[in-house]
Amino acid sequence: MSVTDFFVPRSLDEALSLLAERGSDLLVMGGGTVMMRMVNDGLLFPRQAMSLRRAGLDGVRSANNRVEIGATTSIARLSQLDAVPLLAQAARLFGGPAIRHMATVGGNLFVPQPAGDMAVPLLALDAEVELASVKKRRRARLDAFLAGQSARADDELLTAIHVPVAAGRSAYLRMGRREANTPSIVAVAVRVLTAKDGTCTEARIALGAARLYAMRASQAEAALVGRRLDASSIDEAAQMAMGECDPFTDALASAWYRRKMVGVHVRRALEQVVN
Repeated sequence: MSVTDFFVPRSLDEALSLLAERGSDLLVMGGGTVMMRMVNDGLLFPRQAMSLRRAGLDGVRSANNRVEIGATTSIARLSQLDAVPLLAQAARLFGGPAIRHMATVGGNLFVPQPAGDMAVPLLALDAEVELASVKKRRRARLDAFLAGQSARADDELLTAIHVPVAAGRSAYLRMGRREANTPSIVAVAVRVLTAKDGTCTEARIALGAARLYAMRASQAEAALVGRRLDASSIDEAAQMAMGECDPFTDALASAWYRRKMVGVHVRRALEQVVN
């Protein structure tokens, strides 16, 4: 069954009105890099679809030590975002040039693992998502949103991502079966803040392809706080992250291998931050 109604709203209000009118049967797309492939492959049969490309939801704004990223901002734009180096680094490793210019940051948050890599650095940055409907707007922590605790309602659109300009040092590592343009076997983003004596005062460790959704390794983070970042504390954090994750087996890698690679890449990312 082919698409019979295709909408390209010119404003957020128009998009929200269409969603309220058409309901959950309306397929909502950002860049369409995933959804259109599914339609073309005969895996998805929407009768009505809406593209948000011209709804005015793109762009990056900075204010009050925070960065607001519109949901339809391209991954290519994020790769040039000097204000948030961790996010820019991850964006540069995302897909190929054509995909980076088409894919949107908001759309990528809905892509199932092992894809959806942009959630990983955003989790390490304590990002929040902004959701809007005809009736109200609200914000939710990204980790709760990904876990389904603050899920999007049928009449809501994800309109923006809010990222604090975080202090500290950060690193992003991603492993795939090829060097580029391939789904992740594992992705890791870390961010740490240390006192003058070298003691870790704050830690964030985010994992991709280590569960059915991107996750924070909170126990591993806690293992670092109050300690110096040395071989012992880093090794303990890596072991904790391996224990926390719940990886899956697919055509790319087994769950066993993914768990091992979580430990390897958490250790490497923390060592990179220290050095």
